[in-house]
Amino acid sequence: MGMQDVTQGVKEFVADALGNIHTALPGKVEKYHPDRGEADIYPCGKCWRPDGAAVDYPLLANVPIFFPQCASGTASISMPVKKGDGCLLVFAEQPLDTWRTGAAPAARLSFDLGNAVAVIGLFARAGHAAAEAASRDAIIIDRNGTRIALLPNNTVEISGDVKVNGSLNVTGTITGRW
Repeated sequence: MGMQDVTQGVKEFVADALGNIHTALPGKVEKYHPDRGEADIYPCGKCWRPDGAAVDYPLLANVPIFFPQCASGTASISMPVKKGDGCLLVFAEQPLDTWRTGAAPAARLSFDLGNAVAVIGLFARAGHAAAEAASRDAIIIDRNGTRIALLPNNTVEISGDVKVNGSLNVTGTITGRW
């Protein structure tokens, strides 16, 4: 066996080992389970079998969904998740069993497809508010035309009806058209 054969063998071994390490992939929601904060998700793209054939990734069941929250869950931003929504699947370095349930990990599978967490909101093209947010240097929250725009001059623009449940305290001038 010559040096070229050894080099080729090492290259093939490394390529095969790296082929089983997953870091992040785009995905599409197949079904959302809001009561559990989980979704069944199809990763986009193809994976390669040892015989070289390209096949679709399998459905990943019960993937935890990331929504920003803190203060022990008393402060959060949540949104509706629907079939077909895009996401970024991030694959944990260690099994999620202990974090999720307190159970000891069933296996040591680093960066395995079963260790996915989904970050909702990854799409192939920007949403309609992205260009406006960039041009106005604003943060825009939009839901079918009802929107809140946080502008850099400390102004908040609200488009849509406003319902207040609770007290409303205003400091400053109120102007309006009747």
